[in-house]
Amino acid sequence: MTHLRSNAASRTLTVVLPESDWQALRAVEPDAVGWLHERIRERLGNAAPEQKVAPEPSHPPSAPDGWNQDEY
Repeated sequence: MTHLRSNAASRTLTVVLPESDWQALRAVEPDAVGWLHERIRERLGNAAPEQKVAPEPSHPPSAPDGWNQDEY
């Protein structure tokens, strides 16, 4: 799943699930991570990750505590 040769910036998502939910998901979808990747691509319009570029927001999102202002 790692793109070691990619020059494109990437993000890592962490999804916290109770063990019972993870096991239930794996029971119906053995490749849960691949399934999640496909759902994301579907939502983005079936574009490959290298083809789809998110537009820059016209203004930064505001948050009272600034947690979403991290740049990493």
